[in-house]
Amino acid sequence: MRTGTMSVCLSAFVAHVCLLNSAAANELPSDFAVNPTAVNMTVVPKVVVNSGRLEWTPFSRDLTHWPSLSHEDRRSTLKPRKVALSEPLNGDPVRGRALALARDKGYCIVCHELPGEDWPGTVGAMLLNFKKNNYPNELVFQQIFDARAFNPNSVMPPFGTFGILTEQEIRDLVAYVQSLD
Repeated sequence: MRTGTMSVCLSAFVAHVCLLNSAAANELPSDFAVNPTAVNMTVVPKVVVNSGRLEWTPFSRDLTHWPSLSHEDRRSTLKPRKVALSEPLNGDPVRGRALALARDKGYCIVCHELPGEDWPGTVGAMLLNFKKNNYPNELVFQQIFDARAFNPNSVMPPFGTFGILTEQEIRDLVAYVQSLD
């Protein structure tokens, strides 16, 4: 009798934990920068000059489907995707630079140091003099498309896999970084 009761209690507990975990797997982490009443939900900090505080403003795109770096984020995400680049590259470095600085697209400058800019990106690789590395276009394209193909723990957003950048926009970024002397 005791074994049967214990079994039922243990089964109920396991079912309860599984239910909680599956519900938590679909919820946004508590430290995610969102405002559920905003059109796109995602908010970004804006420095209030000479005040020592931040003001949260709506972002132009909804980024809630992206996985976050939060330890609380238990949502599933798209698997890393390896792609092949068909040459010629046909990328435009001028458009690539604009994408690297665009808040709603690449916004590479947040993590990477770029020539002629004051932002000292500290998370990603320094892109100054990138051309001297002689990396193949296909390698750079894959890194931007989905860096997780090389490093499953990469914090670089999978721009292609998540549809943040189109194939042509990634080609433009490749042309831009490959031109950096």
